[in-house]
Amino acid sequence: MQDPPIPIPEVLQSETVYKGYFEVREDLLKLPSGPKRVYSVLLTAPEAAVILAETEDGKLVINKEYRHPTGKWLYGCPGGTIDPGESPIEAAKRELLEETGYTAEEFHLIGSAYPFPASCTQRIHYILAKNAKKTHPTALEDFELIHVEVKSVALLNESMQEGALIDGILCTALYFRDLFYERS
Repeated sequence: MQDPPIPIPEVLQSETVYKGYFEVREDLLKLPSGPKRVYSVLLTAPEAAVILAETEDGKLVINKEYRHPTGKWLYGCPGGTIDPGESPIEAAKRELLEETGYTAEEFHLIGSAYPFPASCTQRIHYILAKNAKKTHPTALEDFELIHVEVKSVALLNESMQEGALIDGILCTALYFRDLFYERS
């Protein structure tokens, strides 16, 4: 026997209230239980790709990037939005090269997730790039403040245990990497 469908809120009204680097939309919802509520939604590119790149000797290519909302430098993965008509793997190849100057021999889609679904519509695709090599200079956008570091998994884990500031997307990438290797 199949469970009955779970009701979802009805959108009574929707309005974009801010446009800039991203947009903010406010929806007037009628909840299944009856009351109405305004809900704010952060609109970004619908999909992005992040890359956990491994060098031939198993080290990780990690970005240390200034993230203005936090006012801090955080360890994270190279990545960015997926352009229209581009696959997650194509975006990963482009972003890895632009942000780090690295290319890789193999690219594997290892997972997808919604990192902030309470406020944001974006879905992130996690790509494992194997046998990465530095082949080009970086080609950063003006607002990208990035230092590329190559770290062993053990050193990265140690840094995280000691309180290094990290982007939560990196944690998810490491988790999907572990799952990938468990299945291999």
